[in-house]
Amino acid sequence: MIQQFLDKERKRISSIPQQGITKARYRLLENQCRWLRDYINDDKKQIHKLKRNAFLNYETWRKERAIEFKKEIPQQTTINQEMSCLRRVFSEVAVTHGFISKDTVPDIPSIRLPKDQKHRRDDLTAKEWEELERVARLYWIKGTTRILDENYTITKDKNGKYQTKSNQAFGGKRGKKQLVHRELAYLAMRVAMDTGMRPGRLRKLKWRDIGENTAIPKEERKIWVNIDVPAEKTKTGRSYRVAAPIAKFLERIRVITKYKKMDDYIFTNQDTGKQISERIWQDSIADLLVEARLADWREDANSQVKKVVIHSGKNITWYSFRHTYITMRLSAGVPLPTVAANTDTSMKYIQEHYFHYRADESTEILGQGRKIKPAEESLRWIGAR
Repeated sequence: MIQQFLDKERKRISSIPQQGITKARYRLLENQCRWLRDYINDDKKQIHKLKRNAFLNYETWRKERAIEFKKEIPQQTTINQEMSCLRRVFSEVAVTHGFISKDTVPDIPSIRLPKDQKHRRDDLTAKEWEELERVARLYWIKGTTRILDENYTITKDKNGKYQTKSNQAFGGKRGKKQLVHRELAYLAMRVAMDTGMRPGRLRKLKWRDIGENTAIPKEERKIWVNIDVPAEKTKTGRSYRVAAPIAKFLERIRVITKYKKMDDYIFTNQDTGKQISERIWQDSIADLLVEARLADWREDANSQVKKVVIHSGKNITWYSFRHTYITMRLSAGVPLPTVAANTDTSMKYIQEHYFHYRADESTEILGQGRKIKPAEESLRWIGAR
C-alpha cells in the first residue's frame, strides 16, 4: 500500500510551478512512510487484517525509536504530519482501489498538542510570510509565475534577471478584472497582517469605517488610520477601534477599484459591486501558497476545487494572518493590553494561546521596529459622507 502511494506521488514530481509536487516534498513523504512502515514491521501483513487500534501506540513507539537510534525526539507536530500522511495513504490507495472500505480504516489518532503550542499551527513564521508576500507582490498580482530549473531554483537569463512567464488568461478584459481581484486579495492580506482583524470583519469592511487619527501629528496620519468596528458586527458584541498603519494600502485600493463611495465595500467584486466571494478569497490563498512553494496541489484539486497540501503540516488560512499579527506584535514588545484591545480579544486568551507576556518588553506604539511607507497623496476622502 505504501509503495503504491509513493509510486503515485513520484509521478507527480514537477519543476513546473503550481503543478505536481517538488522533489523535496517527495523526500519528506518517503521519510514519513518509512517510519510508518517500520512501525508495522511486517510487509506481508494484509491491510484488511490490521486491527482497529493498530496505530494508537504510534506516538510512544515513534519517540522511543528516536531515542534508540540516538536521534532527536520528534515534536508533536512532526508526528501529526506523519499521521496525516498515513490518512492519505489509506484514503488514496486502500479505499480508492477497494481493498478496504472507509468504515474499516484503522483509527488514526491526532496527537494532542500542549496548550501553548496549539495556536502556532496556524501561525506564519517570519520566513513564510516574507516568501508569501514577495511572490504575491512580484509575480502573482501581475499574472506571472517563476520559471524553475530541474533543481527547483529560479532560472536567470543571460543578463542575470529572474525568468518568468505570463499567464495568457489575463490578457483580455475579463482577465484584467481578475488581476484587480488578485491585487485586492493581496492588499487584504497586507491589511490583515497590520490589523489582526478577523477575516469575516475584514471582508465586510466599508470605506465609511475608516477614520482619521487626529491624536497624532499630520505626517503620521499618512501612515496610521482608525478603523471603527460596530458592536453588532463583532464576534464579541462590543464596538472597538483598530489603529493600523495601512494608509498606503488603502490609497492603492482606491486607485484600482471602481467602488469608492463611503458605503461601498473596500474589497469589492469589480463586476457586481458586492463583497468578493468566499471562493475567490479561498482560491487566492491556495494559489499563493503553491506559488510561494509552501504547499503543493492535492491530487484531487482542479480549477473548481482548489485543494492544497501544506508542507509544514499547518492549516494556513485567512485566520493565520490574525494569529501571526498577534504573535509578532507581542514579540516586538507591544504591551499585552494594547494588543488585546486592538484585536478585540481578552488578555487571558492571548496569554493562554499565544505566549506569556514579559513585563520588561514594552513599547509606546504598535509600529515599533517596523518600516512603514506613508501614503503619497492626501487622504481627503477619509471622513467624507
